[in-house]
Amino acid sequence: MDIKSRNRRLRILGITVSILLLWNGVCDFIYAYSSELSGLEYFSPAVWETIRTAGNRPHWMVMLAQTAGWFYPFYALSYYHWWFGMRRAGFWLAFVPCGLLAYAILMIGGIQHAGWAFLSVLAQAKAVVGCTDKAFYEMANRFLLDHFMMGDLTAILAFNLGAIWHAVGILSGRTMYPRWFIVVSPLGVLIITMVLGACLPAPFAGFVIALFGTWFMLIPCIATTVWLWNRDCAREQKR
Repeated sequence: MDIKSRNRRLRILGITVSILLLWNGVCDFIYAYSSELSGLEYFSPAVWETIRTAGNRPHWMVMLAQTAGWFYPFYALSYYHWWFGMRRAGFWLAFVPCGLLAYAILMIGGIQHAGWAFLSVLAQAKAVVGCTDKAFYEMANRFLLDHFMMGDLTAILAFNLGAIWHAVGILSGRTMYPRWFIVVSPLGVLIITMVLGACLPAPFAGFVIALFGTWFMLIPCIATTVWLWNRDCAREQKR
């Protein structure tokens, strides 16, 4: 494959994935947005009521939110851009962290965007037909949460480990990206999102924190696409 063709494909891939990620933001909003929670309340037990009921949104809307999971194999391709820009740092600082993050994204798509819907099933059913057995209801809720956490365990580990490892790779100075690029890396975006969201009052906090998974993927994807694009344009001008 010639260089121009490769660069064109990188641009098309980055633009396509970025557009698809906008739908993930819509689905994250359905699952976790609450106009009543402040940023700090999103880090408290109060958020469980929103998660458990999906904000009391209708059944069809919660099912719609699951559809974002269909696109996670495409979202994971955004880490090809990162690997491409980091590959000269070697196997341990490029392939491994990008692989961990790609794995985490695939697992999150399969577990969370399906699992979060299942977590709200009992609350949806209770709203429709009621429930007179409180002990059964609470035990069923607990078992659903246990299964969700077990299924999501490896994704959580890969998500956090991969983000930190990835940041180390950028800070090594051995990639195509400058060290300041850590600001728009997955770890940088995650930290900024959490800190900014925690400082915001309701109803604005939810737009930041409830959609953190979308920002975690979208901002780094746009950043790498634009950086590699501009880098190629600069090379062409020099020629």
